[in-house]
Amino acid sequence: MPVQALFKPFHLGNLGLPTRVVMAPMTRSFSPGGVPNSKVIEYYRR
Repeated sequence: MPVQALFKPFHLGNLGLPTRVVMAPMTRSFSPGGVPNSKVIEYYRR
């Protein structure tokens, strides 16, 4: 796949993404029981 393709919109079923670049969740220890809370939301918002 050419690098340019990573920055083009991608559709999978009803899901549409602006690019193919994503960040995997790496902060599961942030949340009690692995359920995201407001701290996790703020972390990713930054």
